[in-house]
Amino acid sequence: MAIRALFRRLFVSEFAQRALLSCLIATLLLGGIQLRRWTWEETRHVRYQHDIVNGFYWGSQSVEEARRLSVDKNDAGSWAAFFHGYFALYDEVKREAYENDYRLDYPPLRLLVMSIWAKEVRTEFPGVDDGHPHYVGVLLKANLLCELMSAIPGPFLAAANGGRVNRAFWADLSTGTSRLDLRTGGGRCGVA
Repeated sequence: MAIRALFRRLFVSEFAQRALLSCLIATLLLGGIQLRRWTWEETRHVRYQHDIVNGFYWGSQSVEEARRLSVDKNDAGSWAAFFHGYFALYDEVKREAYENDYRLDYPPLRLLVMSIWAKEVRTEFPGVDDGHPHYVGVLLKANLLCELMSAIPGPFLAAANGGRVNRAFWADLSTGTSRLDLRTGGGRCGVA
C-alpha cells in the first residue's frame, strides 16, 4: 500500500515527470548513437567506395591548393591558408574546365566538409593517398553533430509555445485559404 502511494505521489509530481522524461530522452539519444555506430561498423562492405575516394580527392585538392598558394611554407597548414585554397579551388576548376565540364560535382558546403576532413586526415596520417574507409569515421561524427544541431530547435520551438497547435492555421490550410500572417502566428507553421 505504501509503495503504491509513493508511486502515485512520484508520478504526480511535475518535477518527477520532467526528470523521467529527460532520462528517457537521454537514453534514447545515447542508444541511437550506439546503434548508429554499430550500424556503421556492420555495413562497412556496402558503402560506395567511389564516393569516399571522390570526396577525399576533392578535399585534398582544396588542401593542395592552399599549400600551393601559401607564400610562407610554415603557414601552409593554417586555417587562413586553408580557406584561401578552398575558395581558390573553384576558380581553378572553372579556369581549367574544358567545354564547361568542371568535374567538380560538389556544392560549396559539401566541399568544405570534405576539405576539412581531408585536412584533418592528412595532418594526422601524412602518407594517406585516398579516402580509406578506416578514416571516414570522422565524417560520421560530423554528420551526427549536424543532425543534432538541426534536430534540437524543433522540440524547443514546440515547447516554447506549450506544444499547442494553432487550429485556425490548420483549418485554413485544409480549406486551401491559408494566410501566413506573422502577427497571428501563422508563420510559425502551425505552432502557437
